[in-house]
Amino acid sequence: MPARETYADLYLNGQPVGRVRVKHANHSWHFGEFEPDERFTQFAALFGRWSLLMHADEDADRLTTAASEELRQAEMEIDRLHAKLYFPETDRWTTLEQLNIDGDLIDWKS
Repeated sequence: MPARETYADLYLNGQPVGRVRVKHANHSWHFGEFEPDERFTQFAALFGRWSLLMHADEDADRLTTAASEELRQAEMEIDRLHAKLYFPETDRWTTLEQLNIDGDLIDWKS
């Protein structure tokens, strides 16, 4: 956990879509809380679909073949987004290799 709170602005396809409160990191993965703004609405359905699929078969040992394929498609769409974080306090940009948004939770690999 950082000694003090750090905030960043999330950009998708070149436009700011919300604010991230960075909570902690574990190796190359980082975790935080996401507060979307109105520009996130064009991406919300994609991340909502991913979230529903991730939690769809929680009681089962594994996803059904159909759910697994649909999840793979959603993840490929997310991976095609140009995702970046801007840290205004240090004037630093970070390009994200992977991004997951699940409600107000966000995690990313850079």
